[in-house]
Amino acid sequence: MTRPQSPPDPYARPQRPVPRASGDSHRSALVVALIGAAATIVAALIGLFVQLSGDVEQRASGSSPGGASSVSEAPGTPETSVAPSVPPSTSVASGGSGTPGEADGAGVVPTPTAPTPVGVPEKFLGRWQGYAEEVDASSTDHYRVTVELDQGTLRERVGSVHYAMESSDCYGTVSLTAVGGTEQVILGESIQSGNCVTNGRITLTLRPGDTVDFAYESTKRDGTRQSVKAGLERVA
Repeated sequence: MTRPQSPPDPYARPQRPVPRASGDSHRSALVVALIGAAATIVAALIGLFVQLSGDVEQRASGSSPGGASSVSEAPGTPETSVAPSVPPSTSVASGGSGTPGEADGAGVVPTPTAPTPVGVPEKFLGRWQGYAEEVDASSTDHYRVTVELDQGTLRERVGSVHYAMESSDCYGTVSLTAVGGTEQVILGESIQSGNCVTNGRITLTLRPGDTVDFAYESTKRDGTRQSVKAGLERVA
């Protein structure tokens, strides 16, 4: 059974429909909120990265904020410094190239020097002969001198000497005393027979043309100096 409808109230206010929010509005608000949260997180990460970078730079420079040393030292402890390892350099004459960044003399190889012989140089081996002149206060003598040299080292017997004089023949041995490179030898003389001074010194100096200068020095029995000079040629 249907109820009869009451007539509309002519004095009642008209009611407006209440708008309902659509689903798109809810999604838009959620997206905005997520973007804001992400921006906050990114800003926080950037600030943390900047702070960490500053700490790393301070540690690398060895100083802490405020200019204080990053390494604390105990009072009274002396500071120990370690010098960097530097390879030894070879001392050579300056090359004078003037090239920036290069040490003076870099790349200059020193010229090697020939070793000093310890025995009779090969150029002196053999028999040498010539005429000597001996001058003293009273007279001048001339006689033949023969020197023969063999192989040998320092302080060893290396040959013989013969003085053929009018009054006497003197024979002796010679030992190697010193070597002046390849151009000079010094011999110690020891006379074995004849009327000559027992001991003396002979210096042989090599000259062009297969010749040598002979220089003899000794002290006579009366204390006077004896000097003999000669030019010898190779005869064997």
